[in-house]
Amino acid sequence: MLFVTTGLLITDLALQPGLPTPPELFGPDKIEHFLAFFVLTVLARMGWPRRGWITSIALLAYGIGIELVQGSAALGRTASAADVVADLTGISLGLVFANMFRQGRAR
Repeated sequence: MLFVTTGLLITDLALQPGLPTPPELFGPDKIEHFLAFFVLTVLARMGWPRRGWITSIALLAYGIGIELVQGSAALGRTASAADVVADLTGISLGLVFANMFRQGRAR
């Protein structure tokens, strides 16, 4: 339930209309993308512990989907490949963190 609620909140925030700004390679929004996908990945691993790769691929597809929608003129936002890289980094480190946490609890 927490995963779904967090995902809906992130979707709402990501798809809010905004002023089109040129994509920045290292803009502050990259931290937001990283944190959002880090948290989603950790929650997904907690909810579906045996589905790590499937949920990771689904989260990456979700991030790409957000960028595609942001790239449409209707929202007044811009798509950015750097955002997808930040998403992927959050997913990757989220997997590492979740696995370390699970191993620590198993001891």
